[in-house]
Amino acid sequence: MKKKIGLCLGSGGAKGLAHIGVIKYLEENNYEVEFIAGSSIGALIGGAYASGLNINEIEKIALEINLLSTAKLLSPGIRKSGFVSGTKIYDFINSKFNDQKIENLKIPFISVATNIFSGQEVHFNKGNLSEAIRASISIPIVFKPFVINDIVLVDGGLVNPVPIDVVREMGSNFIVAVNVMSAKPHIGIKPHKSLNTNNVSAKYHDILQILDKKLEELIIDHKWIKSFIKHKEKEDLPSIKKIFNKSVTITQQKLIELSIKLNKPEILIEPEVNNFSLFDFYKAKEIIQKGYEATEFLLK
Repeated sequence: MKKKIGLCLGSGGAKGLAHIGVIKYLEENNYEVEFIAGSSIGALIGGAYASGLNINEIEKIALEINLLSTAKLLSPGIRKSGFVSGTKIYDFINSKFNDQKIENLKIPFISVATNIFSGQEVHFNKGNLSEAIRASISIPIVFKPFVINDIVLVDGGLVNPVPIDVVREMGSNFIVAVNVMSAKPHIGIKPHKSLNTNNVSAKYHDILQILDKKLEELIIDHKWIKSFIKHKEKEDLPSIKKIFNKSVTITQQKLIELSIKLNKPEILIEPEVNNFSLFDFYKAKEIIQKGYEATEFLLK
C-alpha cells in the first residue's frame, strides 16, 4: 500500500533542483503525493510534477540545461523593474505545460506568489499554470514582476519560502517539506519509526556574471556609496553585494525557521546545497543527487 503524503517544495533558485531528487526517491519507495504546494523553484518543479510529467522527464529537462541555455534564459537587459524580463523563461515553461489549467492537474497544486504592493501572500489554485509559476519565480530586482488581473506579483519566497501551512490547508495529514535554504550542517529531521505514514565554456560564465554585475550596480548606484566602498575595499570586509545577498538569505532562513516551528511538517528534508548559487542550473546533476541523498538518509 502506498504511503500518501502532501509535498511542500521551497524556494531557492537553482538549489531547488534538489526537489527532483527528493521526488525520485519518494516515487521509488512507494510514496504517493496527494497534494503539492511550492514557492518559486518549488512551484516550478511542483507544478511540473502535478501536471503529470514523469519525474524522469523533469530530470531529463533539467539535465539538458547547460551554461549556454542558462545564459539565454537569463539574458539580461536594462529594465525599470528587473533586469531579466522573464519572457524567455515564460515561453520555456509554457512550452512544457501547453496552457494547462491548475484545476485540471493530476495532483491538486498551489503556487505561492507575493503581491509586491500589499505584501500579501497570493495562492494560485486555479487558472493558467504557466502564469502562476512565472509569478512565483519572479525574484525581485532580478526578474521583472508578473502582472495578473492588475496585481503585481513577485517571488513567493518573499513571504512564504517553504509553504507548509498551505499544504496542511489543502488537507494533508502527513507533510514532507523540502527546504533548500538551510544554513544548518544537517540534512533534515528524521521521522520517528513508529510514525504512521499511510495517511560548458568559460565565456558562458561571463554571461551569467552580468546578472551579478547588474545587481551590484543597482545596489551601489550613488557616488557616495561607491566612494565608501572604495575606501572599505582597503579593509578586510565583505563587498556590499555580498552583504546584500547574505541579508536576503538570512531573512528567508528566519522565515523558514518560523514556518517549520509553527507548522511542524512530519518530515523535513534539507539537502546540502549551500555550495551552489542561485543561477547554477547547469549543475543540475549534482544538485539533484543532493536531494536524492538527503531523502534516502532520512527515509531509508
